[in-house]
Amino acid sequence: MDLNNAFIQKAAEALEKSGFRISQTQFTIGFDGFVDEILHAVDTRSSKKDWTRVPTLIEFAARISSAAGKSANIEMVPQQIKAGGNGPLMSMAVTGMGGKVNCIGLLGYPNVHPVFQSLGEKATLYSVGNPGHTDALEFQDGKLMLGKLNTISNMCWEKLQEVIGAARFRGLILDANLVACTNWTMLTEMESILDHLIEMVPAGAAVRFFFDLADPEKRSHEDLKHVLGQISKLNARANCVLGLNLREAEQVSEVLGLKDVPVETVASVEAASARIAKAMGLHGVVVHAIKCAGAFINGETAGIEGPYCANPKLSTGAGDHFNGGFVSGWMGGLSVHDSLYSGVGTSGWYVRNARSPGHADVVGFLKNWAVGKLDD
Repeated sequence: MDLNNAFIQKAAEALEKSGFRISQTQFTIGFDGFVDEILHAVDTRSSKKDWTRVPTLIEFAARISSAAGKSANIEMVPQQIKAGGNGPLMSMAVTGMGGKVNCIGLLGYPNVHPVFQSLGEKATLYSVGNPGHTDALEFQDGKLMLGKLNTISNMCWEKLQEVIGAARFRGLILDANLVACTNWTMLTEMESILDHLIEMVPAGAAVRFFFDLADPEKRSHEDLKHVLGQISKLNARANCVLGLNLREAEQVSEVLGLKDVPVETVASVEAASARIAKAMGLHGVVVHAIKCAGAFINGETAGIEGPYCANPKLSTGAGDHFNGGFVSGWMGGLSVHDSLYSGVGTSGWYVRNARSPGHADVVGFLKNWAVGKLDD
């Protein structure tokens, strides 16, 4: 067994031993919620049952571009309708790993939407409004998320206090071991929520925070710089970790004035995590790309290759499952290095099976990977 495979095997064994500790960890995860409709674009159709898929985003973009000044009719074939949103999907990953989860979000009101009912069997749900809707166009080289945000304004501080209650909400935050705040980009009231959290959390609080900005490209540099400042301010009261995909790491680096731009190599994402964390004064930063991941947590850095899958069954939610797997491992006592393997193992199993794995599934996946037996 070569050195890299030995590292994977070691991580699998560490994760296997962490199950009890993860099961005793309380997570609070919010604050969005979407109904995701997974779609494939039709390239050619020969009958009502026989058709071929547009395989890549590049080819789909060319199809759209060729219609400029003309018109185009592109058929979409629904693959499934499922629970969506960064918070619910991360919650599904964490509950699969065995963690105790309170999920706060836009999950249906006054009744929980049917797509979230299976999540409600494993997590405690707190919903303040109805979910948005996402048409997720999936391709072999990525995905195009078309979001409909007509209900997103319901997620605000006032609604949280009204529906959940001030005392209960405070308990959901301060009594948790880890609070994950996701989808700042779409949640236009998140800045106000963060201001109140900064006031609520006492200095030296035991609770840890994890942040997923969720593709901030459509927000202004001023907005992004402001929320990064809020995260840094909260870090002065409680340890905060910022989770980024490669594109988000590029955007954050630019806003922070960092000259080095991360690329998709182990060394680069590992170095980027440390640069960003130090520039923001954060406890930690995690950067995940399609083929690798890196992290800097409390002075410890690590970087690993990932179990790349060329033909994923489902890619929407892969980043959320990485986040869920990473924080489960980290809160379960794993090293930063092994927590990265927990993250890529969780997302790697998810994209190959189109559903959230259990703790044993991820352990088994890592063990198979270590001996070269991944089924792609």
